[in-house]
Amino acid sequence: MNQFIQENSIAIIGVLFFIIFLMMGGMIFILYKLLLANKQVSAPVAPIEPQVVQSTDKFAHIKRPEKIVEKFHCHNHPEQESVGSCLICEDVFCENCLVEHESMHFCRDHFRLFANSKWKQITDVRTTPDTPEEGLFIYNFKRDMWKEKAIPSFVITHYKINVEEDYIESFIQLNVREEDVDELSKELEKFKHLELSH
Repeated sequence: MNQFIQENSIAIIGVLFFIIFLMMGGMIFILYKLLLANKQVSAPVAPIEPQVVQSTDKFAHIKRPEKIVEKFHCHNHPEQESVGSCLICEDVFCENCLVEHESMHFCRDHFRLFANSKWKQITDVRTTPDTPEEGLFIYNFKRDMWKEKAIPSFVITHYKINVEEDYIESFIQLNVREEDVDELSKELEKFKHLELSH
């Protein structure tokens, strides 16, 4: 046996190199196929062109409006984009013009008004996912009082998770200056009655 190996060692080495070469070739071929398949999967898919279908819809001739993107700019600096609105006047302001106090935002003028006044909460209207409109009259009332009579107030909404019923409820609270409490409480009742009767 040893003599056979010695006599044919060159042939045996040649056969072994041939087998190794075949195996390497096979592995390279398999890797090439895998890479090719991977490239085909990750290649971007060409978008499918929508087919034009003749519509029998009587509104088909009406063009759909393009998506409207609104950008708001600071009330004081029209070249600056706004970051939020004042709780009292509801105008929008840039970062330099807006003052934050305990998660509430005010413009600089109305922050002074807020800080120099005593405020009292006169509503605590509860809304649920089934009754989101319940507190809408408070926002409308607040806006009307400011625009028509320049009486300042602000609305804070608190959210609470109702675990038993599994929903989020909100409590809408209108805050007014102490000197306006009596007048605005009466006005609010009239306003609510008018809103609900419509």
